[in-house]
Amino acid sequence: MRAHYPTHGAVYAKTLAQDLLDRGFTEQQIYRDHGLTKEMLEPEHPVVEFDRIAAFYENAAQIANNDLLGFTCGQKRLTRRAGLIYFIGVSSPTVMDLLKNLERYRRVFSDAIEIDCDRLPVDGTLTWHFRVPESVRRRQFVEFAAAGLMNFLYNAANRRIYPEQVTFCHARNENIAAFEKYFGCKVHFGSRENSIKFKAADLDLPLATADSELYKVLRNCCEHALEIKAHDNTPTLVVDVERLISDRLSLGEATLEDVARALGMSPRTLSRRLSGDGTTFFKVLEELRKSLALSYLRDSSLVLAEIAFLLGYSGLSSFSDAFKRWTGKTPGVFRNG
Repeated sequence: MRAHYPTHGAVYAKTLAQDLLDRGFTEQQIYRDHGLTKEMLEPEHPVVEFDRIAAFYENAAQIANNDLLGFTCGQKRLTRRAGLIYFIGVSSPTVMDLLKNLERYRRVFSDAIEIDCDRLPVDGTLTWHFRVPESVRRRQFVEFAAAGLMNFLYNAANRRIYPEQVTFCHARNENIAAFEKYFGCKVHFGSRENSIKFKAADLDLPLATADSELYKVLRNCCEHALEIKAHDNTPTLVVDVERLISDRLSLGEATLEDVARALGMSPRTLSRRLSGDGTTFFKVLEELRKSLALSYLRDSSLVLAEIAFLLGYSGLSSFSDAFKRWTGKTPGVFRNG
C-alpha cells in the first residue's frame, strides 16, 4: 500500500509540464513512473502529495538532460501563481516581514514544507526542510525552491539581494559555480541543513511592493486559512525520528535511547509508536543510511571512508558490508557504474 505524504501546491509543476510539452516532449515521457498524472494538474491551483511533485522534477531533469533544471526554473518562477501566500509576502513592509510571513502562513500553500526564521534576528539565517523521508529524492525541487525564494525577494525589494552564505543538505559535485554566481556568495552542499544567511541590512530593506492596507486584509485571510488547516500541522513521527538520526549519525549518537530522549519519551514508547506506523527504529535508521549513501555516491566526490564516517559506521568495511546487503554491489562498484 502506498504511503501517505503531506501535500504541496503543484501550480509550478503544472507550468513545467506545459513547458516540456512546448519543447516537444511527449505526455508519456513527462508523466512516467512518478505518480503525478495529467489529471492531477488540471485544477487551476492543483495540490498534490509532495513526493509525486519531487519525483516529477527529478524525471523532468532526466528527460531534459539538464542537471540544473530545478535551479533554473526557480530563477524565472512567476511567484504570483502561488496565490495568497504570494500576495501576503509582497504586501509585507520589509524583507524580514516577508520571510516571517512565509514561515507563519506556509500552510496556506503547503503541508510539506517547514520554514524556520528563529535565527533571522540573531544571525540572519533562515532554514527549511520538507516533511518527507530521506528516501524521497528532492534535489531538483529543493534547488527550485531556493532559487525561487531569492527571485521572489529580488522582485519584491526591486533590487538584488546577495546572501552571506547558502547551504543545502543534498550533495552536488558539478555546476556549483552556477549557484555561486546566482546567489552571489559561497554555496555549500552536503551540509546539515538547507539554509540562507542574510545580511542584517538586507533584512531591514523596505519592499517596493509593500501595501499597508492590503497587508491588513491579507493577514486576516491567512489567519482564517490557518484555522481551517490547523488539524494537518503535526509532522509524522517517522520524519521526526529520521531528522534526529541524521543530526546524530556522524557523532555516533544515533541510538534508540538518544532519539527517544530528544523526543521526550521512553525508548519503549518510541518503539511502540513506530510499530503503530508499520516500522521500527532499525528500519528507519537503515533506510536513512541507504538513501544518504546513494546520494553521496551519486552526487558527491566524498571518498568512501568519509561517507562511512558521515553515516556513523565504525569503519569502511562495515559500510561496505551494509551497502552490499542493500544493493548487491560494493560502494566502489556502484559509484563507477
